[in-house]
Formats: sequence, structure tokens, C-alpha cells
Amino acid sequence: EVKREAQRREEEHLAFSGMLANGIVHDFRNPMSSMRLDVQMLQRESGRDELRPERIHKLSERICSTIDRMDKVFQEFLYVSRPDTDKRVTVDIISCIRDSLEMLTPRFERAKLTAEIDSSLKSINVLAYESSLRRALVNVLTNAEQFSPEGATISIAVTSTETSAVIDISDEGPGIPKAKRRKVFEMFETSRPEGTGLGLFIAKAAIERTAGTIEILDNPGGKGARIRITLPLSKRGVSQTKK
Repeated sequence: EVKREAQRREEEHLAFSGMLANGIVHDFRNPMSSMRLDVQMLQRESGRDELRPERIHKLSERICSTIDRMDKVFQEFLYVSRPDTDKRVTVDIISCIRDSLEMLTPRFERAKLTAEIDSSLKSINVLAYESSLRRALVNVLTNAEQFSPEGATISIAVTSTETSAVIDISDEGPGIPKAKRRKVFEMFETSRPEGTGLGLFIAKAAIERTAGTIEILDNPGGKGARIRITLPLSKRGVSQTKK
């Protein structure tokens, strides 16, 4: 059983590594093209008989901004690719969600999306494999981003029961028909031509490994998709409430 668990974890990590590689290529293509154009314009500007310091400064600032954005993408992938420890640990799920959103800032800004966390609690402590949990959250949030129209809001509601933390991630996309809600968690299942079909599969494997559940529910507003994640509370449970 231990050997099978180790093999399953290795397979999960290999699948996720492939998705990371695809993501790096995808996320670097646009900023690289933008930076190349800015560098070309900067070269032409520097060759002018009369230099325009304002124009050179503006192009330089844009190049630096693009490099910063690419660095954030690197941080995102490093953040979610850390190996797991052998034991579950106590994780503040609200802090974990905030960190995941911070890592996804370039994606959300590019898509002109807003993310809102709705919770009356300041912290909710769950028992989980931290790196796997972070990967799961990033994958579910990325899925919401990919299917959201420009200018939409992705809502994250966090509540708790006596034994579990409950995270509802809702988008304003086309939604998922009831007949397909189980299938979207299968490996290589995707409706996007450029998709890998691994994001929600890996999220499901990570959540279930930590003794949690993940499912798709009807969105109260009747629009978009809502993914619910439940995770077991740690002994610390709900430690603080907002004032």
C-alpha cells in the first residue's frame, strides 16, 4: 500500500510537471512578444539624431514592468511545484487562498478579472498536504479564470462547519452542465483546444488525498460554475473571527 501511494504521488507530480511546462510556454509568449517590440522601438529611438529622453524612459519602464510580470509568473510556478512532506500539516486556508491569488495576479490582470474573498472569519485552519493543497487551489482558480469573460468577478466564499472548512469558488463563465460535472475531473478531459485536461484532475487527486472532497454545484445566481471544496479542520479549527 505504501509503495502504491508513493507511485501515485510520483504520477501526480509528473502530470503536474507537464502542465507546468505548458503553462510556462503559454504565460511567457505574450510578455516576450511585448518586450521584443519595446526593445526594437528602444533601439530605433537610440539611433535618432535627436534623442527623446521621455520616450526612452517610457520604453525602459515598460520593459522593466514586463520583466517584473515574467518574474511573478516564475514565482507562481515555483510556488506550486514544491514537493510535499510525508505528513499533513495545519494550514490556514484563507491565507493560502490569498497567496494563491497573489501568485495568479498576472493572469487576472491580463484577463481584466477581479477576485473577491467573502468570509466572516479571519482564519480557518485545515489539516492538509500543503503543497498539494496550493496546487489544487491554483488549478481551480486558473480554471475559473480561463472560462470567465473579460471584466468578470471570481468569488471565493469561505465558511466552516463543526468538522470542515468549505470553499466555494464561483465564476461568471458559461457554467458546466450537470451531465458533464463528474467527467471534468477525469484526466485529459477538456473543452478548450489549448487545454491539457489535467488541472481539475490534479486538484481532485490532491483534495481527496487530504481527506477532503471537491464537487461542482449550481451557482446561486444561475450563471457560471461553482466548485465546492471541503477540507477537514485541524485541531486549531477556526481560531479567530473578524471584528
